[in-house]
Amino acid sequence: MIQPNDVYKIEDQSWEEFKEEAKKDELYYNGPGDLLDTAEGRAKFCHLNETSIFRKDDPENPGFKIWVFNNQGVGLVIKKRSKVDPAVMEDIEYNAEGLEISKSYEPA
Repeated sequence: MIQPNDVYKIEDQSWEEFKEEAKKDELYYNGPGDLLDTAEGRAKFCHLNETSIFRKDDPENPGFKIWVFNNQGVGLVIKKRSKVDPAVMEDIEYNAEGLEISKSYEPA
């Protein structure tokens, strides 16, 4: 399983190869329709991943990142740019079952 900080250990010339390998990981986040878009997928992500911070490019907002703050077996928070106002981050908190607990906004 790819660990959160593995991305920092990759040399520039190996980056494309690393991305292709990462996409094979069942926990890889790749935009709408992936693991984090369903309660079952979020629950799986929450339980299988260690407590850590994950990030990746936001396919809906090029140039920005999606951040996932995972507390293994407890819950997670997904932070990404608001579709309505890009100056604001949307923070959605989920429990261990992947169900939304709260939604808040903060300056980006």
